[in-house]
Amino acid sequence: MGDCGILNVREFYQDSVILISGASGFVGQVLLEKILRSLNPRKVYVMIRSKKDSSADERLIKMFEDPLFNAVKTPKLMDKIIPVEVNFDQTENVIPEIMMNELCDEVTVVFNLLASINFNEPLDCALKVNVDYTDRILELANQMKRIKSVVHISTFYSNCDKNVIEERIYEDIGFGGCDNIRNILSKLGDYEKEVMTKQFIGGLPNTYTFSKKCAEVLIKEKFTSLPIGIFRPPIVSSAYREPLPGWIDNFNGPSGMVAPLSEGLYSAVRLDPAKKPFIVPVDYCVNAMLVCAVDITSKQSSRSVVPVYNYTESEGVRSWDQIVKNMVQGLPLMKRILASFLTVTVTKNRLRYAWAKAIMMLQGHLLDVILQLRGRKPMMAAIFGKMISLSRVLEFFCLNEWTMHNENTHRLLRSMSEEELKIFPFDLTSVDWEAYYRNFVSGVVQYAIEPRKKKFAMSENNAVVYRSIWHILELNRWLKTIANFLKSIILRHSK
Repeated sequence: MGDCGILNVREFYQDSVILISGASGFVGQVLLEKILRSLNPRKVYVMIRSKKDSSADERLIKMFEDPLFNAVKTPKLMDKIIPVEVNFDQTENVIPEIMMNELCDEVTVVFNLLASINFNEPLDCALKVNVDYTDRILELANQMKRIKSVVHISTFYSNCDKNVIEERIYEDIGFGGCDNIRNILSKLGDYEKEVMTKQFIGGLPNTYTFSKKCAEVLIKEKFTSLPIGIFRPPIVSSAYREPLPGWIDNFNGPSGMVAPLSEGLYSAVRLDPAKKPFIVPVDYCVNAMLVCAVDITSKQSSRSVVPVYNYTESEGVRSWDQIVKNMVQGLPLMKRILASFLTVTVTKNRLRYAWAKAIMMLQGHLLDVILQLRGRKPMMAAIFGKMISLSRVLEFFCLNEWTMHNENTHRLLRSMSEEELKIFPFDLTSVDWEAYYRNFVSGVVQYAIEPRKKKFAMSENNAVVYRSIWHILELNRWLKTIANFLKSIILRHSK
């Protein structure tokens, strides 16, 4: 802490030891990059699960191939990163004992970003990842001897069944609470679970938001002795300024609509053009998280109250109609004209959207016919089908609007010096939203679409190579068969 109550972010993180769970996710990657580039920690432990044939070390190496990390790929900075291989599906030895002891002795700050963001996940699976895994991470934090701050990343929509969302934990979970719901689920079959899920989650739109709400309640019931706070971002989208303006690596939210538009294809989405969504750039979101950790430490004297930070802002928020129009302006001229008059449908009317979905699927099937005629694998109908599915799960957020309280976030802004606000900007009123959305398309194309195109092209080329090798081997086999046949005839006649 600095003088006069001003939060001193760089001083707080100087020589710190940080643990990040969920660092391989969209927000987690930007958080890790920012820590390495702008702060001076002693170590950064990255909790990461092995996948298929890739170890934690291999996944970390693969992650750093992204241009996002170009500015921090120096031996000095890379030496600070220590991968922590973790397996939460095990009841014992979730982390190797030697590493566990190391974490408990050294870590001072924890960022818990680990979560399943699959909106359609079965409820018991969502509770397992978003509640049980959080429980295990916070139990670990409880054993850390030098812990100063724990930031749990939730979502602004964990209580989106309410019109006004305050900066507090809501405990209104039905059926006797999360543990009781889990006990009931354990006795049900798959069909019964699916039917009962709607009753369990109440007015919340999906199992993701419900499980994140349950994790918040878990923190209030079990971990108030920790120096912990809950950070609630809304829709997190591409970077505004750093480290790469426009960087994004996924097609969640508005970026999903950009993919077909960038190719001059037809795209439709069901939303209310007049509603104003809360969307935040990922770099501003990460800066706010880093500042929250400092503020949480200053609140340690009143640990019975867990501080909650709604990272939202009502001033200057654009409507969906304005957002889409700005995004269209970011397209090349001909595609912009096509989008303005032909290839975009934005509507809240269910019937009109049903027609639009039919057009999208027809387009996908026609494109697949063209691909097949070129000797390539059909895939466009499947892609448009996924887009429609994504639009369906996002409808609740695109058709509704919320009022929020964000006093804690405003207080953070007032506690920052001008110098540090330049290094860790997170004031959403300072964003030029018109320019942000206009440049949004180019970012999605450069960082999300083009890498996938290259990967697909490589796989297509590999497929051609494999087919060619197979044909050569088949030809060789037939030639050997013919040669052996001729050889047998010659030998028979020679006798």
